[in-house]
Amino acid sequence: MATDNVHRYGFRWVGSADGSCYPKPREFLVASAYQATVSATDVDLNIGDPVQLASTGTLELGATGNPSIFWGVIVGFSNVKVGLPLKGRKFSRLPGGTTWTTEENASKVLVVPFGGNIWEIDCDDKVTATTLSAYRAFIGEDCNMTFALDITDTDRPKADPKLDISDHNATEGDFRIVGVSQTALNQDFASANVKLLVMINETGEPPFVTAGI
Repeated sequence: MATDNVHRYGFRWVGSADGSCYPKPREFLVASAYQATVSATDVDLNIGDPVQLASTGTLELGATGNPSIFWGVIVGFSNVKVGLPLKGRKFSRLPGGTTWTTEENASKVLVVPFGGNIWEIDCDDKVTATTLSAYRAFIGEDCNMTFALDITDTDRPKADPKLDISDHNATEGDFRIVGVSQTALNQDFASANVKLLVMINETGEPPFVTAGI
């Protein structure tokens, strides 16, 4: 029986559209006590999560919808202080509901903008396409993003962003498919977690694009 392709979490930077080097991440605040949710379930913020800017200037988990206003991808955490007494720790996530009161203790994340960059992302099903040629036929089409929700570790719930490959279309969507990943992890195109390459199509970056192409 075929084994599913290894799942990799979230959006992973592959390259810049113009061939330039890895972009410099920008630092943003996450509001004190901010709690991201997916399907009414609390989740943490993790490396690979898509984020958007809130009206307060802080970052929050990107919301799926029409239009989507995704801004970028979390690539690291520059300041996470949790527990009592507050203590900085090396984290690959920001626990939901983390509170802070001073600039020293503020939750800060590092984000790379979606725009101008190519990203790898896992597909959310294994029935829409089952061959390499079928996936290649989607290049140039658009897809929305969905959250699969990973609560296998109840102490570390994750949004688990994936590409909603079932709604591929030539009209509009969150992301434009620009290729099939050449990663060795694409072992079986008839199995789950096939990895595609995408670029942002609907974005919260200036100039604000709502409808995509």
